[in-house]
Parts: sequence; structure tokens; C-alpha cells
Amino acid sequence: MPAATPIPGPSRGPDEIGLEKILLFPEKLAGLGDNRLGVDGLYPVSVELSLTSACNIACRWCSDLKSRALCRDRLDLGVLDGLFRDLAAGGTRGVTIEGGGEPTLWPDFAEASRLAVANGLSVGLITNGTNLFPPSIDPGFYSIFQWIRLSLDATGPGQYRELKGGDFFGRVLEGLSALASLRPAPTLGVGYVLTSLNDDPAALRDLAARVRDLGADYLHLRPVVDHPEMSSHRPPADLSGLETGSFSVNSGALTDNKGQGNDGLPCLAHSLSAVITADGSVFLCGRLNDDPATGSMGNIIEAPFREVWRGTRRLAQARLAARGEYCLSHCPQCRMTKYNRLLGNLERLRTRDFI
Repeated sequence: MPAATPIPGPSRGPDEIGLEKILLFPEKLAGLGDNRLGVDGLYPVSVELSLTSACNIACRWCSDLKSRALCRDRLDLGVLDGLFRDLAAGGTRGVTIEGGGEPTLWPDFAEASRLAVANGLSVGLITNGTNLFPPSIDPGFYSIFQWIRLSLDATGPGQYRELKGGDFFGRVLEGLSALASLRPAPTLGVGYVLTSLNDDPAALRDLAARVRDLGADYLHLRPVVDHPEMSSHRPPADLSGLETGSFSVNSGALTDNKGQGNDGLPCLAHSLSAVITADGSVFLCGRLNDDPATGSMGNIIEAPFREVWRGTRRLAQARLAARGEYCLSHCPQCRMTKYNRLLGNLERLRTRDFI
């Protein structure tokens, strides 16, 4: 009897930032699709939380400079404990600890992260990787994170100094290697903002191979936003040959996140996530937080998250975002556009009872 033909396994790791992740949350997806006003009462799947507006580098394309100048840290562990309890009770699954500034610079960064986990939430971390291992933090602490993404954005030390204003390239790679050695190790990504200043294909291939060999699970390429003069116009480097079953190059954002105006679609997907800044303000959208029409919906220092999420300011903003003409004239490049395309396509289907 001839041997059975083996079933091939995946040739590359999954896209950790891909559209298909929404299938993990069928109740939320159904709520978004059923509510044409864009006012979804379910809690966000995850929350993007800034602990501080302080940063120790100066990326030339930084999207948070304006908001950082207006935001002063006011959060404390008591406020965060109440927030995490509220989020967990309401059904939120995860908290991403990230910018405005560099979260590891916040004095209570480790305690805040542990507090989220103690309240039953999964935690992820976006960091520039320059301050991962101060004396006060045991490296094993990072095992509490489900995932960590280190923002590298350069192919070598000289380019890093030129584009990011610091001499930390080697330190970030050392941090990546140290995190990969943890057991259990978080899912590790390397973030790369692709600009006309760092888009050399050969250098990118070398970098992708290097971070793969150091233990990264994926390289996440995304376009520069807010600085069109820095946009890359080269065809993206073909890095697919470097992918394995455990390492992927996630480049979908280079196309998915590049359009302006949310394609003129209503934004229903904003409620997949909420943004909370270091002064406690809650925003409908991290890309419109300096628009007077979509400013803060409330503040967790002044009221519980549940009151902000179900309050009149969120209702008014959600209805505004549900108008496609508003999005067309106001929305910049945004990672939520791909979800709004999906919802728009589902709405237009006629043969709903068939695959």
C-alpha cells in the first residue's frame, strides 16, 4: 500500500495583527453588524492604555507629540485597580500598555501590569525596548505578558541614531534576545515604521533574518502616518522567503492602514477598542483625539469607565462616527478601516444563507 501523502503544515506563522482576529469575538462582531447607529453597548475587546507621556527618544515621525504636550500624568494604582476591575466585569479581554510615552519609564509600570493580570485581564506591551531591565525589575516579570512588541524602526545603529535620537539599537536587540529566553516567553514582535528613510530592501532582509534568529515571532511593518513627506514609495521588500512556521512578516498594514477617510464608510469598529491616556481621559479613537468633535468622552479619575462608555458623550461621538461623510472628511489613516470594510461587505451580501 502506498504511503499516505503528508498534509503540509503552515509555512509561516500567523499574522498577529490580521483581520481574521475579529472571528475570535463572534458576539462583538454580531453587535457591530446589527447596530447601524454605531452605538455598540458591549465593552471593547481590548483597551489601549498609556501610563505616561514621558519618552526617552524622539522618533522623527512620532504621532503622539501633540497629545504628549497636552497630557500630564495623573494615573495612580488605585485608579487603575478600579479600571481593571470594571473592564474585567464588563467583558474586556485585554489591556495593551503602550505610548503616548514609553510605559517602562512610569515608576509603577510593573505594579500596574501585575494589577491588570490579578484582575483577570490579559496584558500586552508596546515598548521602545530601551528600559526593559532596570535594577527594580526581575527579567522573569515579563512572562506575565501575553505579547510584547519592541519598536525598532531602523536597520542599524547609525540609522537608529539618525531617526530616533538615541544610541539604543543594540540594547533593543539584546532585550529581544533576553525576552525570547524566558519560559514561558511572550509572543514577541518587532515593530517597524516604514519610511523613505529606512526602506532599503537589502537592509530590511538582513534585519528580518536577524530578529528572527534572535527569537522574534513576527516583524510588523506599517506605514508612516501624519508625515506624508516621509512616506516610502518603493515596492515593499519581499521578505516572504525568511518566513517559517514560527516567524512571519506582517506587512498587511502597509496597504490596509494606508487609506484616508475610512473609505467613506461609517466607523462601527471603533468600539473594538478604547483609548485611555495618561491623564485618565477616554477617547473613542486614538487617531481623532485632538479633533474637538471627538475629544475626551470622559475621565476615569472622575467617573468609572462603565459610566464613560455608556454616557452621552460616547453616544454622540459614536453616532457622529457612524456617518460615512464625517469619516471621509475627518479620518486619517487608521487600522480600524479594514474592519469597517469587512462590516460594509457583510451588510451588502444578498446570499446570506450560503457559503
